[in-house]
Amino acid sequence: MRKAEESFERRNKVNLIISGAQKRFGLFGVEKTSMQEIANDLKLSKASLYYYFPDKESLYKAVVEKEQVEFLNNITQRILSIEEPEQLLLEYVHTRLSYFRTLLNLSRLRFEAYSDLKPVFRESIKAFKEKEMEIIENIFKKGISSGKFSVKNIEQTASLFLDLLKGLRISVVNDKTMMIIEKEEYDQLLEKTLAFTEIFINGLKIK
Repeated sequence: MRKAEESFERRNKVNLIISGAQKRFGLFGVEKTSMQEIANDLKLSKASLYYYFPDKESLYKAVVEKEQVEFLNNITQRILSIEEPEQLLLEYVHTRLSYFRTLLNLSRLRFEAYSDLKPVFRESIKAFKEKEMEIIENIFKKGISSGKFSVKNIEQTASLFLDLLKGLRISVVNDKTMMIIEKEEYDQLLEKTLAFTEIFINGLKIK
């Protein structure tokens, strides 16, 4: 019983720290946030914060993984309420783009700093891509079973779709020194992404 209580308290404390860091990163970005500031927000000692997270990078990774889980739960719930495969894909890209913007605004990283952080996220990025693949493949399967889509290689087509979406997203921040996206840029990217998705859907449809 004692161990279960300690485990519960630890999970609670970790979740509180992640939520607190998420708020501060959202306001100031990763680079302009210190572990001391996060500790102050939570009324913790810096030593207590480091007990749960050895550095800011590991804490930011935990925040990103929290955002990933929230996105996947959100898109899964939306998918359950939509029957049309075409609408499912459009809903997916719309929700994914909003998530992308949230992550960029959470970080406000310089590109050099992002390059330094990348190895920390390698496993998280890989696991998230696998989850995304599963979602897109299921949408394609739904389209095939309903007689709407014709897809020769589901896995390959899902991977291509995600890579092309990623290319559109990267094109917006490619020439910037800071990884952040403004509202006007987001609106333009959304318009382009939805137009691309419509073209992709037309290529999948059975004529």
